[in-house]
Amino acid sequence: MNDLKNLSNKVLLEQCVKFGREALLWRNKFRALLPEVERRKLYRKKGCLSVYEFGERLAGLSMAQVAESLNVASRLEDKPVLKGLLERGEVSVNKIVRVMSIATAENESELAEKVQLFSLSALKTYIQDLKLDSMVGQKPESKTLSLQDEYGFDEKVQKRLKELKEKGIDVNEALLEFLHQREEKIAQAKDQIAEELPESSSRYIPARVKNILKKEYGQKCAKNGCYKPSADVHHTSRFGLNPSHDPNFMAPLCKEHHQIAHSIDVKYQEMRWRG
Repeated sequence: MNDLKNLSNKVLLEQCVKFGREALLWRNKFRALLPEVERRKLYRKKGCLSVYEFGERLAGLSMAQVAESLNVASRLEDKPVLKGLLERGEVSVNKIVRVMSIATAENESELAEKVQLFSLSALKTYIQDLKLDSMVGQKPESKTLSLQDEYGFDEKVQKRLKELKEKGIDVNEALLEFLHQREEKIAQAKDQIAEELPESSSRYIPARVKNILKKEYGQKCAKNGCYKPSADVHHTSRFGLNPSHDPNFMAPLCKEHHQIAHSIDVKYQEMRWRG
C-alpha cells in the first residue's frame, strides 16, 4: 500500500487505464468461451449447476450477459470472421450485437473492420446510417401536420404564405426561390472568406469560418438524416496535408460521424490499429 501512495498521479492513472483495458480484454475472452463450456457441460467441474452460475462465480457476469454470449455465438456459425474476433477477445459482445442485424456472409469482413475501429456509439450510428441509406426511395409515411407543428412557422409567416397562395402565387416555388437565394449567399460568403483567409498552419478555426458554417448547417450535424448536436468541425480535405480552414471544405459533425469520417483516412486507421 505504501508503494501505491508513492506513485505519481500520472503513473497511477496510466496503470488504471492499462489494467482496465486488460481486464476488459480477458472478460471478452471469457465470454467467448462460454458456448463451448455449455456444450461440454464443463461448469459441473466447478460445482456449478449451470453455465449461468459458472459465469457469475468466475467472472461476475449477470444471467443476461451469459445468455447474450450464448445467443450471439449461435448466430455467428456462418460468419467466421466476426466469430474469430469474438473468440479471440478482440471485440466485445456488445459490438458484435450491434452489427448482427445487418451482418451477412458477404459483408462480415467489412463489418469486422468497423467493429475494431469504431467506438460503440460510433458503430451504432454507422449501422443506423446504413439502414437509412437502404430506405432511400421508399415512400415515407404520410403525416397531417400544420406548418406550425412541422416547421415552427409563426402566425405572421403563415399569414404571408396564405396571402401569396390566395393571389395565385405558387408558394412552393416562392419558398424554393428563397432557399436557392439563401444557398447562393452562403456560397458567396464562403468563397470570400476563403480568399481573405491568411496562410496559417494553426488548427485554430477563425470565428467567421465557424459563423458561416453555423449559418449553413445550424447547430446540428451536417450528415443528412442526423439530428445530433455538432461536436467537431471536420476538414473534408485532411488538414495535415492541406493546412487550410477554407469553409468550402469543412462541415460540423457530431462526435460519432466525425469518427466515421476519419475512418476513411487510411493513415488514421493505421494510427488507431497501432494504438
